Amino acid sequence: MKTEIAEVFMNPVRQRIIQYLLVHKKGTVKEIKKELPDVPSASLYRHIKILNDSAFIIVVEENRIRGTVENVYSLNREALEVDDENGTVVQMSLLSLCAAFAKYFSSGHADPRKDLLMLTSCTLTLTDEEFIKFLTEMNEVATKYMSKPVTKTSVSRQITLVSSPVDL
Repeated sequence: MKTEIAEVFMNPVRQRIIQYLLVHKKGTVKEIKKELPDVPSASLYRHIKILNDSAFIIVVEENRIRGTVENVYSLNREALEVDDENGTVVQMSLLSLCAAFAKYFSSGHADPRKDLLMLTSCTLTLTDEEFIKFLTEMNEVATKYMSKPVTKTSVSRQITLVSSPVDL
């Protein structure tokens, strides 16, 4: 199950579908398509099917429209809860991130300045309660920007936040 989660979530389109459902709580393919206009419809349907077949998203409603049924999807939060004691999911996600950067830099079109590539790292010394507050605030800021509609000048950028303990 752990490997399956990593394999499903390593795809950027599926990450964007999950992101849409995180922000909007539920949505139809048509609604998701509005937010991901750069994804071909056939591809979007395929990725939604993969997420649904893997039980990471579920049908929560059905809208009957002129003899057809339009599914309304939501995240299956139970399927997203992972006990990853050996770190398999995290390690596979980090490897996927490394692969994405390797592909970017080997493309022949890499322009970190133009693409606003950024890497930053800092060490926070906080109580668990303070750290949870920090994460909550980060989530609020990210959610604010994730819910902005896609425009013709929008550029997709992936932000990854990784937290790990530091040996002092």
